[in-house]
Amino acid sequence: MDLINSKKYWGLSSTLAITVLVFLIFSLLQTLVLILCSSDLINYEDVAYMHLGVISITSSIFASIFLILFIRLKNRNIKEYLNLYFPPISTTFLFLLLSFFVMSLMEYFSNLYPSIFDTDFVIESYMQAKSLPIFYLGVVFFGPIFEEFLFRGFLFKGLQKSIIGGHGAVFVSAILFSIVHVQYGIYILLFMMFPIAVLLGYARLKSGSLLLPILIHMINNLATCLLVHFEIF
Repeated sequence: MDLINSKKYWGLSSTLAITVLVFLIFSLLQTLVLILCSSDLINYEDVAYMHLGVISITSSIFASIFLILFIRLKNRNIKEYLNLYFPPISTTFLFLLLSFFVMSLMEYFSNLYPSIFDTDFVIESYMQAKSLPIFYLGVVFFGPIFEEFLFRGFLFKGLQKSIIGGHGAVFVSAILFSIVHVQYGIYILLFMMFPIAVLLGYARLKSGSLLLPILIHMINNLATCLLVHFEIF
């Protein structure tokens, strides 16, 4: 225990290893919930669409608990480790404006080139959702909290404290964040997921707060869900 507590934060290699481990736990939990929700009458893809909200809520909660346990091995102050502080109002306003601009730009290009940027994943999961309130709770609330805890919280801290510094932490975390969203397709990953991930990273860096990227992430997911809703209905 003395060796574990010899430093305030996990080192770079440990941070990367724990990040991968926690994401693997997250993925395994998703698979477990998927299996529990399935039946012989429908395939796993349909089950994933129908129960995405439940899958996201359950896996996000338990994976966040595992992440917090790792943080407590090093530093009992979760708020300090993840920078759960209120961001400055001026910085918040600036990055909210930037996020609305980026989201509007992405929506413009997705309408301009629908063959490249259209994805069935979001539409199908929305249309087949068993319960839209649970879907929104998982996709708009719990999902963003876990992802920001992991990527712009824990991972970002380890990267920032390493030789690559703050700007390196923004881009490395953005690359890894984009890779784990490969289900959306390569073009969405490169031209939508990566830019928004960089924006979230700089929101974290410039504000010194994880609450701001969590807020922007939630707004982005909510906007996507509402656009899909009005497109369908």
